[in-house]
Amino acid sequence: MDMLKKLSPPAQAVFGAAVLYVIFSFFDWQQACYGPVCAGVSEWHGFGGTITALSALLLLAWEVARLLNVKISIPGATAGLISLGLALLLLLLTVLTFLTHNEARHWPSYIGLILAIVIAVAAFMRGKDEGVEMSEFGTLASKVSSSVQSAASSATSSSSAGTSEPPAATPPPASSPPPETPSPAPTSGDDEPAA
Repeated sequence: MDMLKKLSPPAQAVFGAAVLYVIFSFFDWQQACYGPVCAGVSEWHGFGGTITALSALLLLAWEVARLLNVKISIPGATAGLISLGLALLLLLLTVLTFLTHNEARHWPSYIGLILAIVIAVAAFMRGKDEGVEMSEFGTLASKVSSSVQSAASSATSSSSAGTSEPPAATPPPASSPPPETPSPAPTSGDDEPAA
């Protein structure tokens, strides 16, 4: 608990809101009731919701590592920059999940959306306090996107190389007579052209 008290207020807000977000991700984000019987699904339902909840867990794990002073070095990125990136990713994914999981929306989805906004704002304020500049974020984002694109292209080329069939044998070309060369025009006995 003393570790949490040493954190700045924005860092405490990021950590606390991330813990609450993970807890609320297990509540029913969508719920329908038929008489006294209610059934629902949590944020973990579906691919998009699962990715969003996992990004919240990743952010929480990163914040715990920062709280415990675990040094994880990522070239070209500071700890504050990574926290801001993960917080913005969580906000983006939460908004997408909120908009796509709109049937029978239940109150925990609104809490999750509010918590994602709080996390992003607090991470931005903490990043400013730690000296993170948005130009660094843009540079990191371009590096990540280029590395993802190169990984995707190499995965695509290796999967296509592994599954490609050997080329079909081409039949030898059919033998054809050599092209005829025009014969020279007949000439008279002397070297003058015939009239």
